[in-house]
Amino acid sequence: MVTLSGNSKKLWQEFSSPPIQPFLFVDGHPACSILRLDLIKSWASGNKYFKLKYTLLDTLEKNIPTFVSKGGMFSNHLAALAEACAVFGKRFVAVIRSHAPDDRNPSILKLKELGAEIIYLAPGSYTSFDQHEAEKLFPGAMFIPEGGLSSDGIRGASEITQSFLPYAPTHVIISGGTMGTACGLLASMPESINVIIVPAWKGCTQDYITGILQDYKIEVSCSWQLWPDFHFGGFGKFNQELIDFMIAFTTTTGIPLDPVYTGKMMFGLNQKIGQEYFAGSDKILAIHTGGLQGVDGFKYRYPEQWKSYLNKEA
Repeated sequence: MVTLSGNSKKLWQEFSSPPIQPFLFVDGHPACSILRLDLIKSWASGNKYFKLKYTLLDTLEKNIPTFVSKGGMFSNHLAALAEACAVFGKRFVAVIRSHAPDDRNPSILKLKELGAEIIYLAPGSYTSFDQHEAEKLFPGAMFIPEGGLSSDGIRGASEITQSFLPYAPTHVIISGGTMGTACGLLASMPESINVIIVPAWKGCTQDYITGILQDYKIEVSCSWQLWPDFHFGGFGKFNQELIDFMIAFTTTTGIPLDPVYTGKMMFGLNQKIGQEYFAGSDKILAIHTGGLQGVDGFKYRYPEQWKSYLNKEA
């Protein structure tokens, strides 16, 4: 129950439900659908809206003035948190993992435009930065772990299921980083739905996800599985095959993807459908978790490879 008042309550309640969009794969496979969390209109979009909502609500109700969180140079989590803090007038400190500052980075520029304060830490110091360190530097601040993985984050992500249950899919597929969103889905999914998780990073195992489920005491009713082989070499890695697929998919469907999460998820789904992994009667729903701000980062770091993607003049 939201107990805010005045303008904060009005801003909190502004929300547009994500649409479900049917699409055809580029090589003519049967139709699937995609839940467009990237089209949410509120104080944040994508899966981050759900992962942040209860932590943010707690902060607003307690009138905590400052958020501190950490992430990589192109973090979707930090971008969404900066948007939320800008909307609700909260101070935001972003702790960035980097050997050196990169103030021309489009993600960093956006964070600063939204009023975030930036702290760069080398990987060793970054890894050890935690709630204790945040409290020492910013007394009374709310610290949010990397990627927003927390009990509140999982609780919020579990509500994504409400957006598509009337659609009655047999399979739901989602990409994953910290796996907070995936675990939220597993916590709320009915027995009739099969969940497929596509990790964005190399080395993810079912035991890793099971460990999170156990840590947060989540009981799972549905069947679920991991497709661990579509990471393209690791987190943020890519090759020309992924680029070509994303260009063709977006050109055909009009649905933009990002190279870290949704691009790899849809590549994997396309390949599995081509291998006749699914039955003809299956009803497949992919979840678009957002993260499109990361595309500008790839164009910045790898301009030759990514210049033609989402470029209307290309």
